[in-house]
Amino acid sequence: MPKGLSKRAHSPSANDRSSKRARRDAELPAPEMDEVITISSPSNGVGVDYEEDEEMKSIMAQIAAQEESERLARKLQNQYDSSFASGSGSKDAPIDLEDDAALARMLADEWAKEDGASSDIEIVAGPSQPKPQINNHRRTSIDVPKSVPTKYQELRIRPEQALQRFKELFTGTKACSKCKAEVKSPRGCVTFSDGDIPPTLTYLLHASCSSCRTNHCRGCFTSIDCPIGCKGPSKNPKCAVIECCAEVRAIAIFETLGGFDRLFITERAAADSRALAIAKASTAKVKTVGPGGTGYGRGDEGHYGDYDDYYDDYYSDDDMDGIDPFTSKSKKKGTASRVGRAKPQAQSKRAKNNSDAAWEHVVLHTLNILATLLPMPYAEEPKVYDLLPHPSIGHLLSLSQIPTLLATLLRNDSVNDWISRKETYNAMLSVMRRLAECELTIHCLIGSHWESSATCGLENWMWGDGQITWTTNLSGEVEAAPPLYAFFKKLTKQSEAFLAGAMHMLEGGDADPEVEETMMNGTSLCGDIIAARDELERAIAILGQPVSDREDRVQKPADEPDTAIDTQRQKKKGKGKGKSNSGEASVQFDKVYAELCERLSFKHVSLADGPAAPGGGLNYASYYYAQQLASTQNATRLPKSRFHLLKELAITATSLPPGVWVRVDEVRNDAIKIMIAGPDGTPYAGGLFEFDCFMPIDYPRQPPLMHLRTTGGGSVRFNPNLYNDGKVCLSLLGTWPGRPEEQWSPQSTLLQVLVSIQSMILIDAPYYNEPGHGQANLKAPVSISYNREISLQTVRWAIVDWLDDKHRDGIWRDVIASHFTHRKDKIRQQIVEWNKTDPSIRSYVSKGYGKPSAAPRRGGKGKAAVKPTQSSMDLLDEFDKGIKVIGAWIDD
Repeated sequence: MPKGLSKRAHSPSANDRSSKRARRDAELPAPEMDEVITISSPSNGVGVDYEEDEEMKSIMAQIAAQEESERLARKLQNQYDSSFASGSGSKDAPIDLEDDAALARMLADEWAKEDGASSDIEIVAGPSQPKPQINNHRRTSIDVPKSVPTKYQELRIRPEQALQRFKELFTGTKACSKCKAEVKSPRGCVTFSDGDIPPTLTYLLHASCSSCRTNHCRGCFTSIDCPIGCKGPSKNPKCAVIECCAEVRAIAIFETLGGFDRLFITERAAADSRALAIAKASTAKVKTVGPGGTGYGRGDEGHYGDYDDYYDDYYSDDDMDGIDPFTSKSKKKGTASRVGRAKPQAQSKRAKNNSDAAWEHVVLHTLNILATLLPMPYAEEPKVYDLLPHPSIGHLLSLSQIPTLLATLLRNDSVNDWISRKETYNAMLSVMRRLAECELTIHCLIGSHWESSATCGLENWMWGDGQITWTTNLSGEVEAAPPLYAFFKKLTKQSEAFLAGAMHMLEGGDADPEVEETMMNGTSLCGDIIAARDELERAIAILGQPVSDREDRVQKPADEPDTAIDTQRQKKKGKGKGKSNSGEASVQFDKVYAELCERLSFKHVSLADGPAAPGGGLNYASYYYAQQLASTQNATRLPKSRFHLLKELAITATSLPPGVWVRVDEVRNDAIKIMIAGPDGTPYAGGLFEFDCFMPIDYPRQPPLMHLRTTGGGSVRFNPNLYNDGKVCLSLLGTWPGRPEEQWSPQSTLLQVLVSIQSMILIDAPYYNEPGHGQANLKAPVSISYNREISLQTVRWAIVDWLDDKHRDGIWRDVIASHFTHRKDKIRQQIVEWNKTDPSIRSYVSKGYGKPSAAPRRGGKGKAAVKPTQSSMDLLDEFDKGIKVIGAWIDD
């Protein structure tokens, strides 16, 4: 320690953490107690030499500055803490920008008092353009709107309209701080090179005067000590322009987004061209279904599930990879080229792969840069621009192509693609965390965003070199795309489904090192996705953001009767109104039902019941394919086949259409139960049809096995393709000799089978599913008679039979409660309509068409189905009683 310096301890400050942090920044040791360094005169009266005195003055200046920083930090923390102690706020309350602005004014006044100058921070209120201030190096201009909503419902103003008032910041001409000459905002192209902040970006954050060669921060226009043409810390370690003010951070985000948009539009145009060529090449594919409705052609895979609008996922023998929507990149493994001169096709493929790699590099570095630039209010040492970011940043993101990119990554159904692009997906998660932490950007994540039909890119629009055209509906209103968070929820659901099977697979210790490594990478990434979901939910809750109506509905327990109550309220509101309101209510009703189906669509559960099987292992007595499970208990499925099944189930988890539910055994993933609701407008409407499914050991080379359990105890044949013994006749399953394109292949999927059953078997004219019955004619007497009999049996065995306490503890309890509680009025009305043409609904007598099914129906306790009796039954009355029964389930 220099001569003349001594230390004395004092009591701990109100905020030891801030004090220690400040000392760490100054590279001073942090003692157990706060210390104040004082200057004492030498006791011996001997003076200090000149050089030592100068050294002490320099140290004194540093100490004084450090102590002042500590004082302001303590004041800031004390005011923050006191606001909560006084009951005026909560740490879970939303951030109030008005309060932060007042705090900023207080700090500015404190600095002004110390420096003897006017306030260094100008708070600009209202919609006027932010005016740069040029007083000194600490000046920061903060634009706080007069009315900043603390909770976002929907943005009622399009982003290009919101950005109009900020154009001057990004493109305006300003006066030089020294010679007052006009200085134009620089314009250039950001290249996404390696490193956190590329030199081409930091170069654009400087604004230099051509007259006096003074360099400025482009945001606040304060003069900075950087040479003309400075390219940032990579070339000039003293350059700190990126951390100067909130405005320059917004400009950095703008330039990053503008550079990405330029490349994105170019790449998408090239991808569209490639997709068009692929579409032309595939027009020769046949997409037909035989007159018996017994198959699902492979050319139709794009018509199921909620797949990306840009491309249809497809499945290969080895890996179910998809096609990148902007590169048309197939991850399907190819064979090595033969020895000799490379063919032009091989050369083209190599060139395309190089292009793909270059684009992936752009995506990765764009996301990494954004994660660095976006506000981090929960950082250990947040800056002013983290706590008070510029109000334009949310609109910049919304107007750019970043939401489109994120939506594409989130909607990607290829697990292999996630794993191969793990760095990109981790960067995406970092960006989403940043979006969720700031009130100005969280709407980009949880709110609907506008859909553009054509765009010139953010940079060109800002400089007035192009326009953005929005997609509109028939009414001329701009259409809004679903929130990114909705896609992210599906991604997490797929990750959970993948993890559920992967952990069991890893425990089995597959011998294939390649598959095991892929599995490890996949489980790691899926774990990161689920962890990110938890972080996002916490951040959203802390900011006090409202959950959308959709999330409210979907997150409610299935057995809550709210949906029925809401339906009654809608009825009361709709009294006396026209048909249009009725139509809107019907659409809303179907939308709510679809959301309820989505929430319950896929689960891993235990299908085993009762005591252990005689030979050891689990007992699947109520599962039709229990014998196949027992015989394959010690069999080994090829690792790649197991991985294929695992990935397919993960995709199925978020791709099921409304009215289809899947339950996979948590131990044996090849044991599956399925429930399919009869579509409206068919004799199956409102009914629930249960199937058992088994995935053979050589799946996907062989089709799954399917067995219908809803047969009235083996007494009813519900369709020419659905036998009373449970057989499902479908060419895709190999149980019917359909056209070649309708047969099973290793590229076929279980999802295709389920969609085929729902859309091609459970139809409005099932009589014509029988080959030889000719073209469908709903008015033909034979068809009407057939439908009348099917409707009767649907009410008895697919509706009333489920409304029984024997299913209270079964695996379908939540589905039964949700389906019948939400649709009870509609189903009851349907029964009444059917009764008008078939009075036997009110006096039903069972008819014995065959022997009962060998396997008992799973009821929750494994009870066997009751053999039909000859007693008369009023099915409408039984339905009303059954609704009360499941109402008791809800009250449990």
